[in-house]
Formats: sequence, structure tokens, C-alpha cells
Amino acid sequence: MNDMELEHSHCICEALIELKTLQDILINSSTKYFGPLLSKIAGVDTIPFLLLKKDGLLSHLLLDINEKNGKRECIESNFFRIESIDKENCVAIVSILRPFDIKGNHTNSIGKVMRLIKTPARKEVHLSSICAIQVLDTELLKRRIVIEPKW
Repeated sequence: MNDMELEHSHCICEALIELKTLQDILINSSTKYFGPLLSKIAGVDTIPFLLLKKDGLLSHLLLDINEKNGKRECIESNFFRIESIDKENCVAIVSILRPFDIKGNHTNSIGKVMRLIKTPARKEVHLSSICAIQVLDTELLKRRIVIEPKW
């Protein structure tokens, strides 16, 4: 890795550390009289994001249960949540977020995602292969997919 790649990797690492700090504030901030008020106001404990590599979005395959039919299925996701960072080695552990469209079906198209749901799946990411981070709207974690009858 040359000096420029090392510096870029360090910037990505620093950005993810900042994102993890903000996410931890959402989770851990508590006051004497109001408890975890910030988390209640925000309504989330996750800041979702995408990771971009030179050849496109980083993705991960995982087995998950289809809520509609109860069957296990293999899905692909480009959506992540930061869990931890090894700053010294520029390695992050991310959890995978499962994306759903307006009909409640799996989708990986950013334009069609209506909701993201946390999964227990984790992935180790070497940040030297990452070019950019795109933080997403936390509303994607709070939306309910409700389809009401037409009549």
C-alpha cells in the first residue's frame, strides 16, 4: 500500500469512527431525569450506510428468514451498520441491514428501498478497499410498510 492509499484508508477509518461515535451517542446517552431521551426522540439506534469500492458497492450475501412465508432464503445487501473498528489495522466489523421495498419484498435497489431491518449477520471489512461512505436517512429504519385496501 503506497502513502496515498494509506492516507485514504485512514480517512475512511476516521469517518467510520465518527459515525460509530454518533451511533453510540444515540444508544448510550441518558439523563438523570429523562433516561434515554435522545434515543426515544430519534427512534433509532442505527445510522445506516453504503460502502463504495473501486468496482461498485460493497455487498454481502446472507441467509435470512422470509417474514412472508417463514422460509430461509439467501439475500444480498449493500446496507450496513457499524459495530466496531480496529483503528490500528483499519478494519471494521459491520452488521448487515436487510432492505425491503414498498411491498415488503427484498430489494437491493437504493431507489426502491423503503425499510431497512437489522440482522445478526456480521462482516469484517478491510477499509483499504473502500473508496467512499454514503450515510443514509435513519427514517429507513423506522418506516412501516402498510398497504391499505383500495376500497
